[in-house]
Amino acid sequence: MKIGNIIAGILVVASFASCTINEEIDLSTAGKGQYIMAADMSQALEMMKSMGGGQVPDSIKDKSIDTTMSLASQLDSLDKPLSAEDQAYFKNGTLHMVMSMNDNKFNMETKYPVKDIKDLQKFFKAYYYVDSVNKSKKKTPQPGEEAPEEGAPGAGMGGLANVMGNMPSTASPYIITDTSIQRIALTKESMTETYGDQMKGAEMFLGQMVMSVTIKLPRPVKRLEGKSAKLLDDKKTVFFTASMAEMMEDPENGSFLIVF
Repeated sequence: MKIGNIIAGILVVASFASCTINEEIDLSTAGKGQYIMAADMSQALEMMKSMGGGQVPDSIKDKSIDTTMSLASQLDSLDKPLSAEDQAYFKNGTLHMVMSMNDNKFNMETKYPVKDIKDLQKFFKAYYYVDSVNKSKKKTPQPGEEAPEEGAPGAGMGGLANVMGNMPSTASPYIITDTSIQRIALTKESMTETYGDQMKGAEMFLGQMVMSVTIKLPRPVKRLEGKSAKLLDDKKTVFFTASMAEMMEDPENGSFLIVF
């Protein structure tokens, strides 16, 4: 059994089982901001191993991965090239993956550089486009597409685009202006449409799927709305957390508005 198959299996299990998603927008330092999406799928790894009766092939039972890859290859499958400015988000972005079969540990973190709130608006426009293209093509091999060479970034993992396309979450839906950040409330119907078959039969796990968002701003918050969001003591940091079950029950649990 290849480690790539294990990773793919974990991502599938994580998409409808125990998984913690941590999203961070850091604009606290001018010119040195970043957008981070981290997923802790350790429970999904443990669940997958238990589904196999606890039997793990000798070839991977002691396997561990700690690697950092460029996100530039996310651009490879695009139908039309992005501008040099938009490409820079991905060429300077990274995916950090840590997995330990012995310790039942599996974490993935993507990190993209953004300069400020205006740059964040441009980034999300490019991000949503690239993410939608890669997810639509993840199950359709392109003509002439070859697997990465052994030892190359993404080799044995099904390719970076496939790994990214199978991650259990994408960036939150935001409306961003120069003075505000709003996370849009998604209805149950919208969430079902977004996640598709992953939602079917997953009701028992929705309480274990937790989403958190940390937003670090360059100046104090003037107004904060949202029942699941709170302003921290520094008056510049907002923290949001809610389970998938809570957001499915009441869309307002998944929304907030920050004016700063």
